[in-house]
Parts: sequence; structure tokens; C-alpha cells
Amino acid sequence: MTRTKSLGALLALGALVVLADSCSDSTAPGSNAATITANSSTTLSAAPGAQVVELPSVIVRDQAGQAVAGARVNFAVATGGGSVTGSNATTDASGIATVGSWTLGTTTGSNTLVATTGNLPPVTFTANGADPCALLTPHQLGTTQAGQLSPQDCRLSDGTFVDFYSVTLPTSGTYIFNQTSATFDTYLALLTSTGAVVGINDDVGNDTTKSMLKVIVPAGDFVLAANSFSPNATGNYSIASAASSAEVTACEDVFVLRGITTQQSLSSTDCALNGVFGDQYLIVLTVGQPVTVTMASTDVDSYLEIHLEGDNTILASNDNSDATTKNASVTFTPTTTAFYVITARTQTAGSTGGYTLTIQ
Repeated sequence: MTRTKSLGALLALGALVVLADSCSDSTAPGSNAATITANSSTTLSAAPGAQVVELPSVIVRDQAGQAVAGARVNFAVATGGGSVTGSNATTDASGIATVGSWTLGTTTGSNTLVATTGNLPPVTFTANGADPCALLTPHQLGTTQAGQLSPQDCRLSDGTFVDFYSVTLPTSGTYIFNQTSATFDTYLALLTSTGAVVGINDDVGNDTTKSMLKVIVPAGDFVLAANSFSPNATGNYSIASAASSAEVTACEDVFVLRGITTQQSLSSTDCALNGVFGDQYLIVLTVGQPVTVTMASTDVDSYLEIHLEGDNTILASNDNSDATTKNASVTFTPTTTAFYVITARTQTAGSTGGYTLTIQ
């Protein structure tokens, strides 16, 4: 897995706006086409110049509250300078009429769209044309979600476009995130809710159409950034997420945060150097902020090392935290902000068994 591209503006992202959905479902008594009410959310959000994802729709009912089919509904932009397609719609058998598309105006601010039929009071839809770098779309853990990179998205300093998704992780543990596209080289990042980078990935092996992150993190709110490797790349993609019980193995990249305790094991499928098995964990450390790592085991004689990613010079290590256990503990204060590698291993070739890793 590669992490060769800087995330640029991701590191400086200071404010994230969560999209708010509000639904209206009102009915009123009344002959034919007696009421017109919202069928979709009336409060929406999109980047200036971009289309709203959820299309505004209304439902028309008669005086008895029954759906009216074949009623003509007009959708028209009221404020914001945007545009619509399919403005003259007709209700279906369920009494529902939907606009073809709604593109917001090119400037930041409020946009409104009104839907009318006959002389009935109009239904108003409001969309906030917000800074695309401050738009945060909810993502439900365990689902696959479609997205699209476009010129209306947030643009990073390297010329790439990015979409941000909020995701809540309910418990401390291991999670896997994927981004897949048939049209561009994907690039995926996970950040904390304050914008700090947890992990980044470009390709899964030699597959440039897929990016994957495996992380071990505390419970909390996080931000998934769906990006491309190359500037100006646009097109459809999907993101997916899942909790995982899989242990660290086979020299894979696993990103971690402070505040975790995880049960792992050394086995013959792990990274091996001179016959010694070990697991590696990637963590972003900030200059001047110490980190304490503990490896506890009753099976193996624990040994810990810390070094910069891409530089095998050992910066800190520990074999025995005390004289009576097989545990190891190391405290390290970085002199530069970067990705560091924590290696949990033994000093004995062929030694295998379970251990507990804690990072504080």
C-alpha cells in the first residue's frame, strides 16, 4: 500500500459542516388537487454550482386526502440563480411529482425552489450553497455508498478533488474502509473529527482503482476523505466500511491512534526478519508530544521498536519493562511530525503467541 501523495488541504481543514436533513409529511383535508405538500426533505445542501443529491418532490392530494394522479406541478428557482430540468412535472399514481434536477447558483449562500400546482400555496425547498470543503456527508458504518468527484467539489492544493464523509465508530476496535472507481486512480484518507490524519492509502497492491485502509482506533466520530491520486480527476466511485475481527498479519499496513488496547498475536504469517516474527503499526506522531507503547504477553518475550516510516534507524526500543514479566514498554517523544512505525515482536526466532498492545 502506498502513501506517496501529500493530502495538502486535508491537514488544514478546520471546519466541517454536517448535512442536516429535515422531513415534512403533512396532510390536510379538502376536491381534486386540494393540497400540495413536500414528499422529500425541504432542507438540502450542495456545493455552489453543483446539483443537489436528493431531488425535491411533492405529493398532491384531493379533499379526501387521496393521491391525485396526472396533476401538473411546476418547479421554479426562486432565489440563488440556479437552474432546474424537468420543471413541468406530472404526478404519478401515488400523487408524487419530482423535479428532474436542481443545480444551485455559483455563489455561496441560500437557494430556494418552489413547487406549485393551480392556485394552491407553493411548497418551498431551501438548499445551502456551502463551501464544498466544509460539506460533510453522513456515511453509515457497514454500508456501501456511491459518490462522484466533480469540479464543484472541494479542491486541494495539489489540484485534486475530494468529498468528505462523517462516520461514527461505536466501539474501540479494528475497521476497514475501501474506495473503488472504474474511472480514476483512487486515494483514501481517514481523519479524526478535528482534521488530524489517521491513515492514507493510494493503491491496494498494484490495483490503482481501489484504495483500502485498515485502522485500529478508539470509538468516536471520524471523517473519511474520498480523493484521487492525480489532479483534476473526476468520475463515479464508491466507498465502503466494515468492522473487522482480523488480526494484523503479513506485513500489512495498519494505522493506529492513541487510546487503544488491542489483542493480537505473533504467528508464522507475520513479518519475519531472520526468523523473528513481528507486527507493524503506523501512527502519526506530533513533534514534542510523547507516546507510550506497551506490549504485554505471557506467551512471548515482548520487544518493541519505533522508527520513522521509510527510515529503519531505530529511535526507541525496549525489551523488558521490568525484571519479573515478559512485557515491554517504551516512551518516545518525536522531534518531527510524521508517520512512525511501531514494531511489536520478540528477540527469539520462531517464537509465536498472543500479546496485548496498548498505545497512550
